[in-house]
Amino acid sequence: MMIVPTQLHRRLFATHWIFCVLIFLCISCGTEESDELKPQDTIEQEEIEQEETEREEDHYDNNTPDEEEEVIESQNLLTNGNLETWKGTALGIRNWPTGWSLPNNDYIQRDKAVVYEGVYSAKLQSLKKGVTARIEQMIQVSPGSKIRIVFHYYISQWKSKGARTYCYFRTASAEKYNISADVLKSFYGEKLFRVIRGGGYNLTYFPSNINVWQIFDETIEVPPTATYFVFGINSYYGTTINVDDCYIMSNNPQ
Repeated sequence: MMIVPTQLHRRLFATHWIFCVLIFLCISCGTEESDELKPQDTIEQEEIEQEETEREEDHYDNNTPDEEEEVIESQNLLTNGNLETWKGTALGIRNWPTGWSLPNNDYIQRDKAVVYEGVYSAKLQSLKKGVTARIEQMIQVSPGSKIRIVFHYYISQWKSKGARTYCYFRTASAEKYNISADVLKSFYGEKLFRVIRGGGYNLTYFPSNINVWQIFDETIEVPPTATYFVFGINSYYGTTINVDDCYIMSNNPQ
């Protein structure tokens, strides 16, 4: 038997269809307008947070080694720590790095073949037994402060004792009275003493890694009686070492 839709059935179907369409439209509009329904101050706060995030990302992206180097250089207590400035280029006069002392000048050379950064480095090479190639510089320090010692070095030839830091602390008396090694060892302990008289913490000499740039980066306290620090690097007979980009920074700069 066939069921014939009545007029009432048709109306009920049409009403149901219209109701479904209205529900769909309401849901769609609510999703699209969710951002518009947010309070204005909430939207502005989100925009501010997004801008701050973008600035932080830009800061980290743009904080290049060159900028960090400029900051460190401005705090450097050493004169010509990057070893770029040399004098004495006249005939018969060896090059001399400005601000530095060279006890054995014949064994220190300006080198542009092996350079960590810039144009020049200092090449320390002793060709005579019993003679040490040495570069040094004296700076003022504050008793009880902390100093950070940073430099880069490249060993191309290693023999026997190799190379190491050989630094002094001095009292105010005529800038020449060194505090004895025994006093410094008592103050620092043997391991920390090697920072200023060795290859770093608990190292007697620099590591004998050949043909690779290495970094020395150590922090120590200035003894309570010291007002001067003599930063020095020794290279012993048969060892060749290039030094570049030397920095000494203090938490209480002069």
